[in-house]
Amino acid sequence: MNHCNIENSMKIKNCKIENLQGFTLIEAVVATSLFAIAMTSIVGIYLSVQRLNQTSAAMQALQQNGRFILEDLTKTIRNGQIDYARYPSQTVPQPYTGELYLIDNDGSFIRIFRQGDELRIDKGGGVTSAFSGREVKVLDFRVYIWPSRNPFGGGGAQEQPTATVFLNLQANIGPRITTRIPFQTTVATRQYPE
Repeated sequence: MNHCNIENSMKIKNCKIENLQGFTLIEAVVATSLFAIAMTSIVGIYLSVQRLNQTSAAMQALQQNGRFILEDLTKTIRNGQIDYARYPSQTVPQPYTGELYLIDNDGSFIRIFRQGDELRIDKGGGVTSAFSGREVKVLDFRVYIWPSRNPFGGGGAQEQPTATVFLNLQANIGPRITTRIPFQTTVATRQYPE
């Protein structure tokens, strides 16, 4: 309750204000600290969820690209044959090669190789196209071919050629995402001993 003696409209004399309440300095510091802790927690949770979403998107891109590449390579190798004649001395470098030379079932020449961060395919004519998507980087591409020489060339044991493809992919979604997945498959060609 206010008890004030007013002499005129311009001067207030002996004015007492009772029950005046406000924040003390300690209360303001405690409230500010609690607010800061709550905001830090909320921002931390938000950033964690964002990182988790980016990692999930990176994994999804890696799996989709890796699955597509391996399925297409499997189909191409299975329906074609290893082109031993295009390797130096008609022998595939051992234990692995970075280039895969094939003859497709229609007789066209195919070359699959890594160039920079991409896996590329050349289906004759010198025009290459990207085998991998932009969301991934190809860190490693190796092909293990057995036998190293054409088994149908004459004389020796005739074995069905097989190619083991090793592929190491890394996500190319954000600068902080370094998710990697290795892929591997072994495929036998359709070429059989006679």
